Amino acid sequence: MAGCEYGDLERMVRSDGIEDSLTRLRDAGVYITIDEFKGRQPVVRGRIQFQCRPQDFDNPFLHGSVQASSSGTRGARTQITVNLHRSRHSALSHAVALSAHGVFGKPSVLWLPILPSSAGFGMLLQSSKMRMPPLRWFSPVSTRNVNPAFSKRLAMRYVVYAGRLFGVRMPLPEYVSGGEVHAVAECLLEILQGGFGCVVFCTPSSAVQVCHSVMARGRDLSSVTFVVSGEPLTPARMAELRRAGADAVNLYAFAEGGIVGFGCADAAKPAVDDIHALSGAVGVVQRRRETPFGGGEVGAFLFTTFLDRAAKVLLNVESGDYGVLETRDCSCELGTVGLTTHLHSIRSFDKLTGEGMTFVGTDLVRIIEGVLPARFGGASTDYQMLEYEDGHGGTQLDVLVSPNVGAVDESALVSLLLGELRKGGDTNRMMSEVWRERGIVRVRREQPRVTAGGKLLPLYICREDLSTRSPAA
Repeated sequence: MAGCEYGDLERMVRSDGIEDSLTRLRDAGVYITIDEFKGRQPVVRGRIQFQCRPQDFDNPFLHGSVQASSSGTRGARTQITVNLHRSRHSALSHAVALSAHGVFGKPSVLWLPILPSSAGFGMLLQSSKMRMPPLRWFSPVSTRNVNPAFSKRLAMRYVVYAGRLFGVRMPLPEYVSGGEVHAVAECLLEILQGGFGCVVFCTPSSAVQVCHSVMARGRDLSSVTFVVSGEPLTPARMAELRRAGADAVNLYAFAEGGIVGFGCADAAKPAVDDIHALSGAVGVVQRRRETPFGGGEVGAFLFTTFLDRAAKVLLNVESGDYGVLETRDCSCELGTVGLTTHLHSIRSFDKLTGEGMTFVGTDLVRIIEGVLPARFGGASTDYQMLEYEDGHGGTQLDVLVSPNVGAVDESALVSLLLGELRKGGDTNRMMSEVWRERGIVRVRREQPRVTAGGKLLPLYICREDLSTRSPAA
């Protein structure tokens, strides 16, 4: 439709390089937005219009695979194929990244969800291929709550027992609820007694929770490295990990595109979440676009998959994330092997909506994770903004505050939040004023909610009707 045949594409790549070619294709309309990819909106380019489905992008040449899914954070889950050949490739990349941070070969623990999520299962395979199978596998969601298909439960047990048969001691997952973080803390403290340190694969919010549990015991995690994914690794969360003596390596991936890159090991990196993109596996360019819910323009990432074993065949497809994309040399091991494409300050197109007022959630992350804990106590994981329908066609916004925080002046908290939101442009000031007049922001004393994929996000879009519940319930 863009007037580009295969021969044109081949000549363009050879003469201009991959990124410039992807940019030219983008400018010609060859890209897919996240809503188009998910099938929520038709693809419209001029007079041309057609509809996509996520399965239209499936790689038809995969074999030896297990079906998993994305976490469903942005909507319906997308079916993903976990391929053994791709897991091997990812394991090799992981080994180089862990070596760059000086933690390859250390004892490891998984704290990631079970199937149908691909996170825990995929990391189990990759860790085992690296000859460092996890000693324990903790899952933030239980089989009973997720209720995966029998085939997925069978696949998970089959892989574990087959691995054991061939000499790899793979652990079965153990469910750890939000109130049982102490179980993970006790496991880490026991492993640290061996004197070899520990690598923990989990989300940033899980890492923060276990750090606070350990510090409450008067201990620290000075030889623990968290390899975090699934949520943004923000400066506030990194500061909390470092207070416990721990370190963190950012792993940026999304289910449909696989691993995009690993955290830079250079002490002079510009941001805590700075990553080296795996240029041999994925290409990335940006497209300036207005967010679909207002709030300004962002540089959305467009990804292209190169591996023949990729789960999805993507050509300039949005992941729903944006951030800083740059090329620079780096002195860490990942830089010395030629990975010069860096991404950092990575955030999602999270939205917050109320009374017709919407904006990009980046500033809200700063308030939820930094401003509120600094003023009222607790950790960044003790606060969350919950959006839900009020039962009358309107939207209610509640600030969830964990009961662990203690007494909180609720009116002062709402005033502080709205005051911080006013510090943006004209749109933010108008939004804050409308919300103040309508009184749609309230405080709800309960634990922040975890997604089905085990993620604890600053913003949580609730689909159930909570209008009959008390804000203090």
